[in-house]
Amino acid sequence: MAKKNTNRPAATDEDRKKYQEAWAEMMVTIWREKIERLHVIDTYSLHQQIKDNVVTSSDSISTIQHKFLEYGIYQDLGVGNGYSKDNGGNLEILDPVYRAEHNMGEPRKPRVWFSRSYFASVMVLKEQMAYMYGEEFCGLLVDKIEEANHKRSTTLRSRLYGTRKRK
Repeated sequence: MAKKNTNRPAATDEDRKKYQEAWAEMMVTIWREKIERLHVIDTYSLHQQIKDNVVTSSDSISTIQHKFLEYGIYQDLGVGNGYSKDNGGNLEILDPVYRAEHNMGEPRKPRVWFSRSYFASVMVLKEQMAYMYGEEFCGLLVDKIEEANHKRSTTLRSRLYGTRKRK
């Protein structure tokens, strides 16, 4: 039997699952810190309701879910009440005179707690999963090549020297 190559890291299904679970938890931590730093914390509801879930099926397919209150997206984009779809870009509530007349203060500004960090982190997750699957594939390939070389060298040695029967 061929000797296994122990120099390469072995990325197993369990290793990938652990990485995905740690990544999902890390995203929740990052988002909560950003929510606090950007003061998107009127009631702490958004902060407390961010949840993660990693589901792995038996055929190595994983789903990573993050759930949070819908208003978090509106905070991220700086929109909400008074904004409507297909308004042609003419939002009366953004007019400084209108705001002053109605004591509305400053217009909303995006408080980007979600979108930027999520995109960048998904790219990191993608690269790490590609690396882990690549390591596993290379390891399988190396094992098969080593096994074939061992069989070939054993067969060649038998042809060159013959087989001896020991007494």
